Amino acid sequence: MVAIDEETFPSGVLRGDTTRDIARLTDPGVTAVVLRPGQRPGWLDELAALVVERRLVVARTTLAAVSREEFADWARTALAGTDGAVARPLLEDMTGIVERVMAATRVRRVMVRVFTEAPTRRCGFHVDTVPPQAPTTGAVRVYNGPTTEYVACDDVVSMKAFYAYLSRRERVAREAGAGACGACAEAPDGTEATGAETAGAEALGPLVAMDEAPSFLRPHAPVHRVPPDATVYFRHVDVRRHWSPHPVTDAWIHRSPMAGPPRLVLNVSPAQRAPARPGPGPAAHD
Repeated sequence: MVAIDEETFPSGVLRGDTTRDIARLTDPGVTAVVLRPGQRPGWLDELAALVVERRLVVARTTLAAVSREEFADWARTALAGTDGAVARPLLEDMTGIVERVMAATRVRRVMVRVFTEAPTRRCGFHVDTVPPQAPTTGAVRVYNGPTTEYVACDDVVSMKAFYAYLSRRERVAREAGAGACGACAEAPDGTEATGAETAGAEALGPLVAMDEAPSFLRPHAPVHRVPPDATVYFRHVDVRRHWSPHPVTDAWIHRSPMAGPPRLVLNVSPAQRAPARPGPGPAAHD
């Protein structure tokens, strides 16, 4: 069974101190930057209770290409029945993540996926994709419960081995009735794969075996876990390169936890090409 490392940051994953560290994703070999608040705000405990007790429920939602204002309007509606002591800072925090992805990628529209659900076997190891020629920096935030798991680039045998694993896992998941992960099975038009969310223990046996001993990892390599209360800004891959033997450092290989209580999860990625950077322009004349 693969070991879980909750303490260390492997090579290629940086512990960021400020939002300026997000720019480090342009450095070769850096696949993710993990940002944590200096002090845990109290409203997160109240939010966790609301989500776990199902007093705050957000159906799995994909906003295909929204501006900052459009996302904020959607979020206000989704949180309309939530205590303002939680809704206000949550809205500010989610909108801040959207703004930081936009600033880092210089786009005005992003895809946002958000939901409250308990983890299942639905979403195994995968890489997130962006539309053709879109910037490749996105973000994920798990607001309560078990956080995202990921692997070190140095522990991956090759992307060929990873995609072979991913292809087989998707097939095994469909056969088990566990569905497929929307992030890794996303079509270029933004639609998501669908399927049953749960399946019997016997049917899930082959899937559990694949998750506990991923064949694309080197022997004895651990699986790392994102610290609580952190937002991860990470590399996506252009959808045209998905399934190709690109360098391992071109994307962050991660998965949802396999079990636990309901969680609130936010995922943000660019939905359009960034504008061309302005050139020097014509020389000025007196």
